Amino acid sequence: MLTNTPEISSRLREKTGALAADLSPIVDRTFAILTSIDGYRSLAPAVRRDVSESVGLAARVWFEALLTGEPLSAHDADAFRQIGRRRVHQRVPLPFTLHAVRIGLREIWHTYVALGEADEVLAGELLFKVSPFLFDYFDLVAQAIVQAYLAEQYEQAGWRESLLHQLYSIVFHSPGDVDGFRATAEALGMDFAAPRIALAIDTDVEEHGLVSREDALDRIVLAAARHLSTTPDNLVRAWHRQRLILWVPCLLGDSVSRSDRLVTQGAISLASALPQVRHVGVGLMNEGPAGWAASVEEAIRALDFAKNEGARDRVHSWSSIVIEEGVRRADNVRRYLASLLDQLSNESGLLSTLETYFAKGQRRGKTADALNIHPNTLNYRIERIEALLGASLDDVSWVAKLNVALKLRHTAPNGC
Repeated sequence: MLTNTPEISSRLREKTGALAADLSPIVDRTFAILTSIDGYRSLAPAVRRDVSESVGLAARVWFEALLTGEPLSAHDADAFRQIGRRRVHQRVPLPFTLHAVRIGLREIWHTYVALGEADEVLAGELLFKVSPFLFDYFDLVAQAIVQAYLAEQYEQAGWRESLLHQLYSIVFHSPGDVDGFRATAEALGMDFAAPRIALAIDTDVEEHGLVSREDALDRIVLAAARHLSTTPDNLVRAWHRQRLILWVPCLLGDSVSRSDRLVTQGAISLASALPQVRHVGVGLMNEGPAGWAASVEEAIRALDFAKNEGARDRVHSWSSIVIEEGVRRADNVRRYLASLLDQLSNESGLLSTLETYFAKGQRRGKTADALNIHPNTLNYRIERIEALLGASLDDVSWVAKLNVALKLRHTAPNGC
């Protein structure tokens, strides 16, 4: 801990205050140097931003110590140790972490000693009075970061699990805490603004013991990364409502529909490869804590919808039921669609004919075979349906309405 904070002259205090009021030149010069380094350019945007903010922290604490005459506080020392801990979870190598610290502190020194270039009195004060303290400060900052980095490597698993638990708590219980979500995500080395799609996976891992269950989940995550064309580190995992939840990263700027299609294809591939994956629900792309929670809810509801329908497929996307779910929440629309089927229910065979017709892809020959009726009988029934409804089964809008009405009929509590 630094205790020998020098007392600076009023002239140097005035110039120090001006520098402390605007740290952006120091941060910007450090940023310009770091961006020329390959290792820095490969870091995630959130990590690059954190590195820049850490330089600003070092400069602010340094100038405050000189202006107040107070030694470095325990709070400030802990802030530097937190930097070292975060770099471990952000997967920034220790040599690069030290290099970035050295560049940032060097720019602080360059900026400060430049005050004495045209003033011999200030130059002497900076050289003999302030510089020794500055070098002690640099050494303290570097030691705090390195020691915390090495200690955190040893305790990495527990720290990361704690942060992940905090992240899950925000998503599922406090989705309005955007600032907390951002801070926690960035501490984990994630881009908090990047959109993600949630997968809800029904597995047989509940049949295992706790330790073997964790091993089984790890294997599913590794396989999921392969089938979703990403890395295990990019998948965020949780256990929620008896399902394995995976948040899958999407490309910034990608459309909701394209992301949905790509992730659904990956989920189908995963389910085909792993028999222990019973069913997979796929939510829509979203971002932020509320968006992550919404995507999970969509994925789980897609699973529940498929279960109620008795679906044979193992992968169920929210996008495939979004129209039915939207209609289900619009009372007037739901009653209108139900009334269409009510008009057919008084004549024997019309509802079953309509259901089979849609199930067979509107192919009349296959529909007649499935119903075991003559094609002319089928034609009569279709004409009768059209007459009763004032509809045309060649009209796409009527096909869509009747399809949704039939699905709602099957999933409604009273069957209608």
